[in-house]
Amino acid sequence: MLVTRAYRHKLRLSPHQEMLARRFAGCARLIYNAGLEQRKLGYEVTGESMSYLRQTYYLKEVKADPEFAFLREAPAHVLQQALRDLDRAFSNFFEGRAAYPRPRKRGESDSFRFPDPDPKQIGVHHPARQGQVRLPKLGWVSVINCWPRLDGRLFDGRLLSVTVSREADGWYASFACEVETEDPVTPTGGPVGLDLGVANSVATSHGELISLPTITDREWEKIALLQRSVARKRRGSRNREKALRRLARARQRYANRKRDAIRKLTTRLAAEHELIVVEDLKIKNMSRSARGTVDDPGSRVRQKAGLNRAILEQSWGEIRRQLAYKTTWIGGELIAVDPRHTSQTCPACGVIDRRNRESQAVFCCVACGHQAHADTNAARNILARGLERRTAGTAEPEPAVTAGSNACAHERALKTPERARPSRKAPRRRAARNTPVRA
Repeated sequence: MLVTRAYRHKLRLSPHQEMLARRFAGCARLIYNAGLEQRKLGYEVTGESMSYLRQTYYLKEVKADPEFAFLREAPAHVLQQALRDLDRAFSNFFEGRAAYPRPRKRGESDSFRFPDPDPKQIGVHHPARQGQVRLPKLGWVSVINCWPRLDGRLFDGRLLSVTVSREADGWYASFACEVETEDPVTPTGGPVGLDLGVANSVATSHGELISLPTITDREWEKIALLQRSVARKRRGSRNREKALRRLARARQRYANRKRDAIRKLTTRLAAEHELIVVEDLKIKNMSRSARGTVDDPGSRVRQKAGLNRAILEQSWGEIRRQLAYKTTWIGGELIAVDPRHTSQTCPACGVIDRRNRESQAVFCCVACGHQAHADTNAARNILARGLERRTAGTAEPEPAVTAGSNACAHERALKTPERARPSRKAPRRRAARNTPVRA
């Protein structure tokens, strides 16, 4: 079986190489934003969308302009790949999979991709250059922590592309590869139902309650302090850049902690159970703001904003995404069922009543008196619906999503908190000052 996997390593760039990497990322960002603006203006004038091939033709003219001579410093296929990414973003928008493309920002989209795996362009597995990779116009770059294997190889399989991105603590290279693996063997463990919640991140039908690491109140206060420190610095100053780096490192530390916990959890669940049943949650609708409109303003807006933040912090969509491709790799099956009334249904007698759930953690049936933990009871109902669908033959397995798809968007979501909340001990009149701006 052929699967697409991504191997991510940290790079150690020299000062000259880092300067070039910043320039390449800036050129790719410029081409992406210019292409986005070109498509907007072209649609307003002609009413037709511009194609990737047409924009590539204009790219040659732009590089020939003396005013944009600096674009010739970047590899040509890096700039072309930026236009391919834009074309893919519009395809996802037209097919309803994503929102309208937005311009890339400096500091948030510092990345570029080498789509040409030609050994003459990208050099790896050199016997005299173990622990290094050769990238176009950057030369040989040292790779940190690349010695878990005895042969020193950076990845397995056939190389498809290399993406170089900048994080708060340095530059990283992600190698997308096509790997041939053995045919998956179905896990021997039985089926399990998962209930995704806020108080308990994941509750299984076997009674296991799992809580993923979230940002604590103390850490929210630290983020607020760092954001206020950034706001006090003059724009363009070195002190502001230092404050931004401190804030970015804190966010990355929290994101890495959450990402590591999700990967370990999903890997364990996929390896232990031959069938995993989850809820088909509409996270976008659940986390919609209650602000309302000017004519019809909403109510309890701050309370709903806190709930939305708690929902997004649990990363339900990322858990389901990782379970989808990991069950495919391992040989299991993932089914999503309708989540309606799963927390109000009694698994013993089948009565559906909102009074069955006395509180967040207690379930007590008003008809037969069955008692259980509310989240565990919901997970059992989810499992029962999944087994019923599979028995009836109406269950459609989740589409396998590769590990590298939409990775950049997910990392930005993990590293960008929705809003830092002020300390509960702070007086009400200072709450507005303690609440930092949206990142």
